Amino acid sequence: MRSGIWHWIVRLSLTQKLITVFVILITVPIVAISMISYASYSKSIEKNTAVYVNQISQKILERVDQYVSDIKRVTGSQIYMQDIQESLANPTKTLEETNRLQNFVKGLNSLKNDTESVYIFDNFGNMYDSTKNDTIRADIRQQAVDLRQQVRNAQGSSIVISTQKITVGHTDKYYFSIARELKNTNSLEGIGMIIFDSRIQVIADAVSELDEVTKGRTMVIDDQNTVIYDSEQRWISTNVANNELVQKAVGAHGSFKVTLEGKTYLTSYTTSEVTGWKQIVLIPVDQLTEETRVTRDFTMILVLLSITVALITSAIIAIALTRPLRTLMRTMKQVNKENLDVQIPVKYSDEFGILAKHFNNMIRRINELVEEVYQTQNRKREAELRSLQHQINPHFIYNTLEVIRMTAEVKRDYEISEMTYNLGELLRYGILRGTDQVTIHKELDHLEKYLALQSFRFSKDIQLELDISEVHLTYPVIKLLFQPIVENAILHGFEMKEENCLITISSYEEKSALYFSVRDNGCGMEESQLRIIRNALMGIQQENRSNIGIANVNERIVLQYGAPFGLQVSSEPEVGTTVTIVLPILEAWKESA
Repeated sequence: MRSGIWHWIVRLSLTQKLITVFVILITVPIVAISMISYASYSKSIEKNTAVYVNQISQKILERVDQYVSDIKRVTGSQIYMQDIQESLANPTKTLEETNRLQNFVKGLNSLKNDTESVYIFDNFGNMYDSTKNDTIRADIRQQAVDLRQQVRNAQGSSIVISTQKITVGHTDKYYFSIARELKNTNSLEGIGMIIFDSRIQVIADAVSELDEVTKGRTMVIDDQNTVIYDSEQRWISTNVANNELVQKAVGAHGSFKVTLEGKTYLTSYTTSEVTGWKQIVLIPVDQLTEETRVTRDFTMILVLLSITVALITSAIIAIALTRPLRTLMRTMKQVNKENLDVQIPVKYSDEFGILAKHFNNMIRRINELVEEVYQTQNRKREAELRSLQHQINPHFIYNTLEVIRMTAEVKRDYEISEMTYNLGELLRYGILRGTDQVTIHKELDHLEKYLALQSFRFSKDIQLELDISEVHLTYPVIKLLFQPIVENAILHGFEMKEENCLITISSYEEKSALYFSVRDNGCGMEESQLRIIRNALMGIQQENRSNIGIANVNERIVLQYGAPFGLQVSSEPEVGTTVTIVLPILEAWKESA
């Protein structure tokens, strides 16, 4: 798969690659930051909510604790009135004492609005009660019997009885009770028991306020894991020791997450120091993260907008950046179609501008080279045409010269015979095909025969002095390398000189070139004439009859070996002229030498 993705990326155009890179560089950080922020924000909300709910739960419990504490104070203060104690302790109560106790109970029942009923029992089986619905609990006497030992064990302290379902008349109601043993303040002997029945509404109101804030539900349990109250009123007075929530709510307070019926809740719990009741609050996580989801959705919209803007911006930037490259590609396609008359407009000096400039220079250079090749081919064709025009049947020339030489031999004219022989050899050397290159040694042999003929022709004693290394004699060169140069020296350098005509040829190596120097002791040249010859060698000026031979040799060397090589001419009036032939050192020749 990774290889497939890589091949897909490789096949994209440069513009598409740039757009992809821009989008990734912009999108990935934004999405990553958004996800991290969302997760961090959600955790922060859950943590802060747990702390906040714990604080609210504590305050709700404090309200319940305050109510219970008030009832406990009532049972611990009002009941110790002297006349009440005496009436309770009297086994044979008068009507007045009975009414006093009954009125006292009614007064206690009116102290708290949420108190449903108050019962006082003496040690003689008498009960004094006050109920706000004028209906006495059916099980009150049995409960009094069950509670008597518990309140005695409390040593005068109040005990809280968890919520009970009590049938009052024909209606089932839920109450929680507070009971306490009544003692004589002097002898500390038990003289009876008091029971307060309180409506569960006091807890329900507090829980309702809490649920309104948390948008969740609440359960209050006692230290025996019996439900005192729950928001749904499904588990009241039920023992839930095996419930998952109860088992996880370890310790006095804390929080945890739980999933119930496919829904996740953040659960916070706290324990009352007064009653020992534990309040467990379940808050739906989706309610907690509702604002976070809104923020997330808003962030996602911003991310999508950012991606869209990034896509458009990156496309514009990528297209702008690659426009010069596309122009270059179109131009190169034109060049590939052999259209060399193209140029890229250079507007800027950035990398693309430099590339376009070099491309334009390359196209210009290619045009120049094409033109040079075209001109070279034309010159070659012209040279071949001239060669064909002047070509004579070599066999006819050789046979004719041989007849002349033999005739001279018969008539004992050995000078004519030698001249004829040398002329035949010169013609044979120049016209013979298939040998475009010869060694320096053969060139010098040919040059000696040529000088012999020229000496006869001009009746001058022309001397040839050679200072050439044995190694250089094997160097391969184009034919007729020296003859045009020597001919130019004879015709122009020795024109006014009748004797002591000397031509010296020497050789030497320097760096990566081989030099042959042809020097005469003729009349030399003025600076103006020397400039004309040099311009002709460089192609700046058209050659004339006086320098056509030298120009031809230079052109042949350049065609054979390249522009750095050719002829160099120097001259000094009344001293002579030197023509230096510059040739490359060939690797094959160097190895064989």
